[in-house]
Amino acid sequence: MKILLVTLITALLFCNCAHAQTGRPFRSVHFNFISKDSINLSLNEDFDLIEDSCSQATRYAHFNMKLHKFVGKIKDVSRLDSNIVMTEGTYNADGEKEGPFITRYVNGQLQAKGNFVKNNFDGKWEMYYDDGKPKLFFEANGSDIIITDYWDAAGKKLVDNGKGKYSAASNGLCWEGHLLDGKPEGSWSIFKTDDVSKTPLETEKYKGGVFQKGKSPIGEYTDAPRMKLVSTDMLPFVRAEALKVSARGCNDAKAKHIVYVQYKEGFDRYSDALTAIIFSVFRYVDLRHFSNGFSIEGEVNDQGFLTNLQSYDSFNQQVSNALIYGLKQAPKLEAASIDGRKVNEKVKFNFSFGAGTYSYNYKFGEVVDKSAGVTKK
Repeated sequence: MKILLVTLITALLFCNCAHAQTGRPFRSVHFNFISKDSINLSLNEDFDLIEDSCSQATRYAHFNMKLHKFVGKIKDVSRLDSNIVMTEGTYNADGEKEGPFITRYVNGQLQAKGNFVKNNFDGKWEMYYDDGKPKLFFEANGSDIIITDYWDAAGKKLVDNGKGKYSAASNGLCWEGHLLDGKPEGSWSIFKTDDVSKTPLETEKYKGGVFQKGKSPIGEYTDAPRMKLVSTDMLPFVRAEALKVSARGCNDAKAKHIVYVQYKEGFDRYSDALTAIIFSVFRYVDLRHFSNGFSIEGEVNDQGFLTNLQSYDSFNQQVSNALIYGLKQAPKLEAASIDGRKVNEKVKFNFSFGAGTYSYNYKFGEVVDKSAGVTKK
């Protein structure tokens, strides 16, 4: 076997990553030519290139160096269990996905199966969750896609025979709206997948499955929709086409996915509720006697409630205690989480006074992970 170590420069796509001058560890990512254009690549769970010693899958393929694209048949085989073929399919001479493809999760469960024509979904496709439950069935003809059935992760069917509520999520963003005859109908909006309030970043209008207009922060548009009912980004193996070297080495810890405290109705509504609570305390207090501000600190616990509230005001302890009691009655929040695990998050309320009036503000702070220290915001 011939092993090529290619230096990552602008003209090339692979790396032998040495960082002696920066103090970062030496990295060696192999681009292994077996014969002619036949290669194998070591991939991590995100289908990025990585060192052989810690790869999750090996891609066996043919590669056109001139086009910098895969051509012919590919096969991604799990390094943990060689009996599990995670991806099977074919690229045409132009490096486009062509013909039947089938993908599986690392546990061997079927992820998706269907056909491509020149990189476009074609015909009937089926997608599944990693526990084997069905996720999405659709039919495609070029760019024309009809959603037939869709289920959430709990197994609840949300779209039946082309009718119902559908969510198209990829790359941390999600389009959501209703389908009729498998096509978008009415108003659709896009929001961050972690945003429980689903605050729209953009909106689009459809009638009879036809795009009418859209609205983004920079204005309205009518040229073309931004929304895609189904994207190839939903299939992780596609990331390997970018031939991207993983930013993480073998010994680098995977970045934690942190979601901070949220409120389902948005923080404007939460602030309104806090203002009402605080007003109910101060309405009977003669604020002319207050000159120094004070703060109350605590946490939002893993159930979403304000807890461990403490005041650092020694002059107005009675009022501080009343505020603490009131704040404990505040609406429940969506607790912070680290990699899906609910954790506490710090919070601080600041009160200031002047000319017989008061003002306040609050801010959330560090995420408190009792099992692994504190992760700063």
